[in-house]
Amino acid sequence: MVEKRSVRRLALTLVVLITSTALGAPTAAAAELSDYRWERRPLLLFAPTENDPRLVETLSRIEASRCDFVSRDMVLGLVVTDGNSTLDGHVIDADESQALTNQYAIGENAFSVLLIGKDGGEKLRVNEVPDLQTIYSVIDGMPMRSREMNADPSRC
Repeated sequence: MVEKRSVRRLALTLVVLITSTALGAPTAAAAELSDYRWERRPLLLFAPTENDPRLVETLSRIEASRCDFVSRDMVLGLVVTDGNSTLDGHVIDADESQALTNQYAIGENAFSVLLIGKDGGEKLRVNEVPDLQTIYSVIDGMPMRSREMNADPSRC
């Protein structure tokens, strides 16, 4: 009787492991992004290197509109193929970077900018240096952002 329970328990454990692998268990990077759900809007920048001119220009534009960026509860994620990737200023390892690249189907050595909403869904994707006013307009058109602006109308 005890042996049957052990076999059943082992079989159940194997089924759970196989099912979670087949369905895609959450990765560390996905878990990190989920930490921002309902609190922040990640803007993910994917680039081949830290020195990619499109990345440098995008970061310069973000810095020039820092108040607008922050007032919309945004957080920055840099995912680079060659170099240090970060999420909200914290370094993420190569496995986490690759998981994000795979999760959002970013091509090898591609440049992409993704806006992720507070609900965790992809809201905008561009494959060039973004017009931040367009990104801010997308956010400002969201129902949740309208409530935020009504609650705290102070703007930059």
